[in-house]
Amino acid sequence: MLKAILHGKAGRIEHNEDESVSWSSLFQAREDLLTSSVFERFAYLSEVVQACLLKHWFKTYQGILPDGFGEFKGISYWPRYIHEHSSGTNQVEPDSIFHFDECSIIVEVKPPAGGDQYFEQWQKEIESFIQSEQGQDKPLYFLAIGRIRQADARDWAIPLLAKVDSLKAVAALEWPSVTEHIIALTSDDGMGDKPVVSKQDRFILQDILEGLSLYGLQVSPFKWSQLKADVFPKLSLNHGLLQ
Repeated sequence: MLKAILHGKAGRIEHNEDESVSWSSLFQAREDLLTSSVFERFAYLSEVVQACLLKHWFKTYQGILPDGFGEFKGISYWPRYIHEHSSGTNQVEPDSIFHFDECSIIVEVKPPAGGDQYFEQWQKEIESFIQSEQGQDKPLYFLAIGRIRQADARDWAIPLLAKVDSLKAVAALEWPSVTEHIIALTSDDGMGDKPVVSKQDRFILQDILEGLSLYGLQVSPFKWSQLKADVFPKLSLNHGLLQ
């Protein structure tokens, strides 16, 4: 389906009764489609590439991180939990839960052009997960991607970490950082501590990048400044091309 949308072959879909929109326009407005485009494919990556992505996603964090999260077991998408609080109960639906044998990670996603992350949502998702059976016996980590300032992430993490004993770390980053890191993983520059990326991993990572391109993110390693310098010659009125 992703390839059909990228190549303009998916057609249009009825939206809001009489309104017809393209699938690409629908993608840009829905965080759930962004979640599925990226994280469905995460599950197919090798362990070494999964670990490399997680290390980058948790690069800026508050709390304490382990050396590794353990063996990857799977992902739950939009699970529903009951949040019990002083005013009663209500349902809470995180975007996804990454399950490892040694811990769990709540992932909250906001698309680049969507609404901002907000503290109350983080708090409800963490508390409702802890109150569920799944959240009883393992350390918990929280990851927010998109529409979040680092200053806010730090200020929100401090009371959450103090209140919830099993919550060990809170991390946040923006989508351009995600895409730039994936581009670096798929490049052939051999720089830094990049792991060996297999041919299969490259195909999967490229699919993730193509999905992210639907949200207006730069998914090529070239910037306009580089293109001008490397591809276009410097012209003047005396340049040979103009004579």
